[in-house]
Amino acid sequence: MIVRKTLARNTDEALQIIKTTGCHKFAHKKLPKKMIGNIIVIDDIDNRAANILKQESLSCGTDSSIDEDISRFKNGTSKVVLFGTTVQIEMLISKLKEQPFGLKDLAVKLQDLLKQKEIKNIVCGNKKITVGKKALVMGIVNLSPDSFYGDGTTDEKLLLSKALDMQEYGADIIDVGAESSRPGSKPISEKEEINRIGKLLKLLRKRTKLPISVDTYKPSVAQVAINEGADIINDIYALGYNKKMAEVIAKNKVGVILMHMQGNPLIMQKNIKYEDVILDIFKFLSDRVDFAVKNGINKNSIMIDPGIGFGKTVENNLLIIKKLTEFKTLGLPLVAGLSNKNFLSKIINVEEIKERFFANIAANIIAVANGADIIRVHNVKEIVQTLKFFNAVGSV
Repeated sequence: MIVRKTLARNTDEALQIIKTTGCHKFAHKKLPKKMIGNIIVIDDIDNRAANILKQESLSCGTDSSIDEDISRFKNGTSKVVLFGTTVQIEMLISKLKEQPFGLKDLAVKLQDLLKQKEIKNIVCGNKKITVGKKALVMGIVNLSPDSFYGDGTTDEKLLLSKALDMQEYGADIIDVGAESSRPGSKPISEKEEINRIGKLLKLLRKRTKLPISVDTYKPSVAQVAINEGADIINDIYALGYNKKMAEVIAKNKVGVILMHMQGNPLIMQKNIKYEDVILDIFKFLSDRVDFAVKNGINKNSIMIDPGIGFGKTVENNLLIIKKLTEFKTLGLPLVAGLSNKNFLSKIINVEEIKERFFANIAANIIAVANGADIIRVHNVKEIVQTLKFFNAVGSV
């Protein structure tokens, strides 16, 4: 007899393991839900509800971690961590439907969470981008001479060549930006941004069928970009800089990336403060998604980005990468933009951008492993090659 431990990260992997035993196919639907554990964080729950939740969870064979104040019957709200298998959580849901203090609403939210299906086909104008099968690579093309990476230029022919090289290397999306958003950078005028971006987009759209994303938060720039063939607007202000941006995106039915940023590029790395960085970003992105949908944007056209490096400390960035999977709860494709950013240098104790190469690859692969659907990168060739091996392991 040989005994060993194994790992199933999701129901698909659990099913693979179950099938190796040769069990009857009747068990294929039931057993995976008994194997996969759920850890669910519930914020701002009424303490009275939390007390009932604790007792009911125990009766279902699961459990929860609660604040000491709850067991002392103190008034107020708190955080609860609920954990158990899918089958146990389903049993708990049926019991909570009969309980007071907001637990009926919690039952609905838990049910939605278990049944939630992530959007897999992103509608971007007349293009559809499929995520889920493998992580997609978004190649960065900088038209801003002051780009932190040092690769920015206004030479359209050089930029076109760079974009086409990215296509050759295996990029899935090309992301074009004309205004630097590095820490401390100042904005440029709409006219200058349009002048920089218009010519390149004309040339690029004729030479590639890849989806083109444009990094801008200005509605007038976005409209010009869309007219020249852009399929996605990558907005670092998550439609918060100018309300007309939502109108432009809704009218043209293009894709949009909603990113979190604290402050603006000029001041975002000063006085960084969060109550709970993951919860604060989650709430922000959830609110902006609601705003987008209420303003006519198709939910199937929305992607979210927690904004690594945008008003974040080194520790914040590391925690976001570690907890990326929590943002998947929103059910939307997740973008991670951490390519060669300065926090990598602070961890490996080097200053030169070129010396961040290996840390950069590691960070991007960890981001993918933790749930990123799209990674925004400078080093397309190397990242694509690394992902091929990563995907090969995952497909076995």
